[in-house]
Amino acid sequence: MSNVPGFHNLEIFEALPNARLSPTARDVFDVLTARQEAGGLVRIRQKDLAKRLDISQAAVSRAIGQLKDKGILDGRHRQGTVLIHPLMAAYESLPHMINHLKDPNTFVWPLNFPTGDVRPPRTSDARVDTDFDPDPDGGEDAQAPETRPALRLAG
Repeated sequence: MSNVPGFHNLEIFEALPNARLSPTARDVFDVLTARQEAGGLVRIRQKDLAKRLDISQAAVSRAIGQLKDKGILDGRHRQGTVLIHPLMAAYESLPHMINHLKDPNTFVWPLNFPTGDVRPPRTSDARVDTDFDPDPDGGEDAQAPETRPALRLAG
């Protein structure tokens, strides 16, 4: 494993929380980031990632799938290697990054998450963008039932 001099595009890393990665996907990404060659190529097997993180290979596979879905990893590489998005890759220097990104042979695919300044709402909240009101009475007490139900002892 060779360490890459650590020049990164810090602006894109500030937007990374917008991707809403699972904790496992973020752990996998952190290991990949630490083990990449200049330009973002990582030579690692899922089995090695699973061992390093003490998780199953299926969990690693799901995490890599999520990273590919978000555009953080390129999905077109052969088994045993992954490519980190060129905007998130490490480079030897700023000129190295600029030259790599300007090179016509460098494929820069789209990121599939918002890169703005404000993190969007969680997609798992089914109430987002609906007219759901968790307090429709505006804080008023709910009406008590007319008669209380009869309680019976079980048994």
